Amino acid sequence: MKYLVISDIHGDLAFINYIFKLIETEQPDKIILLGDMMSLGDDSRRILDLIDEYRNKLVLIQGNCDYPSFFNDNLLKYYRETINGKVFIFTHGHLMSSNTIENDVYVYGHTHMNELEEVDNHIFFNPGSIARPRGNSTNSYGLITDDELIIKDVDNNVIKKLTYRK
Repeated sequence: MKYLVISDIHGDLAFINYIFKLIETEQPDKIILLGDMMSLGDDSRRILDLIDEYRNKLVLIQGNCDYPSFFNDNLLKYYRETINGKVFIFTHGHLMSSNTIENDVYVYGHTHMNELEEVDNHIFFNPGSIARPRGNSTNSYGLITDDELIIKDVDNNVIKKLTYRK
């Protein structure tokens, strides 16, 4: 089982095209887009091609820059799934509340900065922004495998890795 987790594309055509190649390379079982997929402009329409081609593998989370009508109202505020005995919640992050953590792994975007850390038996996993990183982050994406959470840069280098299933 492998999940590809991508956030904050912001309609960047070069990175939308990169995602098509990344899917071929990584061969994920599921693709989770954590929001802010589009931006104003024609390049955003290319994201619809991605959605159309991989619709059977995709989970679409609404970011603060996404318009539900653009995506035919197929956006989720959050998505929860148990993976290998751990409860994962996927959301964009702008609605995050630290007081309501009922999950083992919290996967989110929004900040454009990658993060992977365990705090009080909860894991916080932000793949960063594939198109517009901030702070000291680089263009990056995430992977969830049977026992690891991984953040990679767009040159396929591992930035951070954490074993979640011991």
